[in-house]
Amino acid sequence: MRCLIVAGLFLATSACASKEEKKQIVSDQISISLDTVFVDSGDELLYLQDQLYYSTLSDDKSYLINFNRQDFTTQKISLDELRLLEQVQFEKEGPNGVTNAVPYVSNFSNWSDENILIWDYFMYKVFDQSGHLVKDLDLDKIAPEFLGVDEYAVGAIFQVENNSDRLVASVLHWESGARLLLDFDLEKQTFKKIALTELDKLNEFTVNLLYEGSPAGSYGPSAAAISVNGQLVFSTTAFNEVLIFDVEKDSLYTKSWNTPLLGEKKSYVPPKDIERTSGQLKEIVRKNEEDLNYKFLFWDEKNERFLRFSERIHFGEELNGYGEFIPTGSEIFLSVFDKSFHLIAEAELPELDKLPLKYFTKDGDIWMFENINDELAFVIVKIENL
Repeated sequence: MRCLIVAGLFLATSACASKEEKKQIVSDQISISLDTVFVDSGDELLYLQDQLYYSTLSDDKSYLINFNRQDFTTQKISLDELRLLEQVQFEKEGPNGVTNAVPYVSNFSNWSDENILIWDYFMYKVFDQSGHLVKDLDLDKIAPEFLGVDEYAVGAIFQVENNSDRLVASVLHWESGARLLLDFDLEKQTFKKIALTELDKLNEFTVNLLYEGSPAGSYGPSAAAISVNGQLVFSTTAFNEVLIFDVEKDSLYTKSWNTPLLGEKKSYVPPKDIERTSGQLKEIVRKNEEDLNYKFLFWDEKNERFLRFSERIHFGEELNGYGEFIPTGSEIFLSVFDKSFHLIAEAELPELDKLPLKYFTKDGDIWMFENINDELAFVIVKIENL
C-alpha cells in the first residue's frame, strides 16, 4: 500500500448557485492511500478490450456485469469476492436479440429487479441477466419525432424512484448539439420535452468538421448525468459547474465554482470549422487534452458526497497507428463536494498519472479499472482525511 499526503493550505473559492454568490473556505489537503486488487477469472479470459466501458454496477455495488461486444456475452464479476461468477451468452438477433438498427450494442446499463437495459436507435429493451427479453419500453413509439429518427441520440435513461411508470431520458441532437430531456409516462404513453439550453454554451468549445465544405461531424466537450436523491446532475468537460434537474419539482438550476486550482472553464478555444482532411484535427485534440478537462461527478453513497476528477494530459511528438499523439502522462485533480454541492476540498493527486475510462465508488473508496498483463485489477483509492 502506498500513502500520499497532498500538503495542505486553505484556499478561498467563489461558489455560485444560480445568480447568488458566496465565499467559502476550501481545504486543498487530501490524504489518500492506494492499493491494488486482482479479480480471479478462473479458467476464463475476461473481456478487457473496452476497459469496462460497457459495464454496469448492481445497485448495492456487490457485482459488476461487463458486456463483450465482440461475442455478445456478459461476465458477472463479484466485487466483494473479486472473482468471476458467471458468463452468459446473449442473442444478437431474434426474439431475444440485443441489436436492431445497428449490428452491435452501444448502450448497456443496470435496471430495476437486477435486469439490464440495452438501447440504441429505435430499440429500448429490458433483459434479465440470462439474456431473455423482459420488456420492450417502446420509447421510439411514444416519442417518434425524437426517438423514431436517427437525428437524436439517447445518452442515458433514468428510472424515477417510487414511480415505475416514469422514465427520464437525456437526448442529444447531433447536428445542432442541443441537449434535452424527455420525461416519459409509460402508463399514459406520453412524454414531455424539457430543453437544456444551459448546455448550449458547450458549442463555444466545439469544432465543426467539414468534408469539402459540407457538415461531417463535430469534435468538442461532452456532458453526462447521474441520478442522485431525486435529482439528475449534469456535468460537462468544459465548465466547472453542474446543471441539476429536480425530478419532483420539475425545476432546473445550476451550481458553479471558480477555484484557484481549476478555474471556471476551459481556456483553449478551438477554431469553429475545419476540413477533416486538413490534418488539423490531431493538433486540436492535443491542445484540447493538454488544457484542463473536468470529468463527470460521481456519487459516494457511504459518505454522501460527490467526487470529481479533472485532468490535463501531456503528449510527446510520437503518433500512434491512427495518427494521434501518444500521451506521456497526466496531471490529475480531485474535487470533493458535499451533498448540497458545496466544495469541501480540491487538490492535485501526483501519484495518479492517468485516468481510466471506468471508475466508481464502493464502500466509500474509489475503484479504478486497471489492466495489468491482461488481468483485471482495480486500484482502490482511499481518501483518508475527509
